[in-house]
Amino acid sequence: MMNLQDIEFRTLDYSNDVEMRTYLRLFWEIPLEHNEYFTRRSEAFLADYMETARKTETPDNCYSGIALHRGEIVGLHIVRRFEEWEQIGAHIVALWVHPEYRGLGIARHFKTEGENWARSVDATFLNSNVHTGNHRMLEIARQAGFTPFRINLRKRL
Repeated sequence: MMNLQDIEFRTLDYSNDVEMRTYLRLFWEIPLEHNEYFTRRSEAFLADYMETARKTETPDNCYSGIALHRGEIVGLHIVRRFEEWEQIGAHIVALWVHPEYRGLGIARHFKTEGENWARSVDATFLNSNVHTGNHRMLEIARQAGFTPFRINLRKRL
């Protein structure tokens, strides 16, 4: 039986083309599960995004965590620093765990790592968006101390 000790946690290696492309492909596929407005991204889009990320993302403005099992990415977590008026915050851009690895504590581990990173860049709060139908992540967020802040509504035109 697999457990959390079988998982390697570290940050993304931006110099590794294969790892980065796999990571970004997974990142851009996450919304497909819950977001009817989202469409699959092309390989050209991913290549452009890789180039931009390598130029703009640093350990001071972005935490890009990965969970690996036997060298394969089975989870990812992205947190970005931002400024909101006089305060520094951090926004959880994505937290995803492969369905076969859910329930092991990977998401909770990522939440802790993301919060530690946010504190290290002087963030005083965290923002997170969760799709209303993602009950498991909503519960994980509540258990981690998140409370409703604002509601984002959408209407198809």
